[in-house]
Amino acid sequence: MRGRGRFTLLVLLLTAILATPVGGQKKERHLTFDQGLGEAKKISVQLVDEVRGLLLREIEKGGFPSAVRVCSEIAQEMTQKFAAETGHHARRVSLRYRNPKNAPDDYERTKLEEFDRLNREKKLSNEYFEVVKEEGKEYLRYFRPLITAPLCITCHGPEENIPSEVKSILSKKYPDDRATGFLVGDLRGAISVRIALGGGKR
Repeated sequence: MRGRGRFTLLVLLLTAILATPVGGQKKERHLTFDQGLGEAKKISVQLVDEVRGLLLREIEKGGFPSAVRVCSEIAQEMTQKFAAETGHHARRVSLRYRNPKNAPDDYERTKLEEFDRLNREKKLSNEYFEVVKEEGKEYLRYFRPLITAPLCITCHGPEENIPSEVKSILSKKYPDDRATGFLVGDLRGAISVRIALGGGKR
């Protein structure tokens, strides 16, 4: 019961924190390129910082099993909240995902494959963006690659590095889990932001 109460409290706190808009209205807005790029950068950085901070707090309080639960149950809600509050499409994506909701679309998959190659060649930038036309409209597609850090290995590394308690949680929650076997420095995925444009360059 204590664990359930702590989880409920954490959800309420995150809801309150994320009630402040990151960069705009709830409905989709059409921005200039410069405006869109500025918002995409801000959204991606804040989303990474929020999730990382949450994970570190949970690891300190309840260890890695607690962090797994946060990743699966709360981080997804945080991502959806960012998208709702900014009016832009923002989420985490990966070629080897744990949650099926993080599966990439065709465009994201192509870019992630490119990022993986560039990362192995040690040529990967910390961001990537371009303007694309989809269904007759222009969109800014922005990515912030996520690299596997030492902290990630306990839940996403080779099988021998994952504690049995964590394995048990993962097997129950994600029987089709694809997000293990990573090494430090591997491309883990990316923050993907999609913003409608319509105001020219400035």
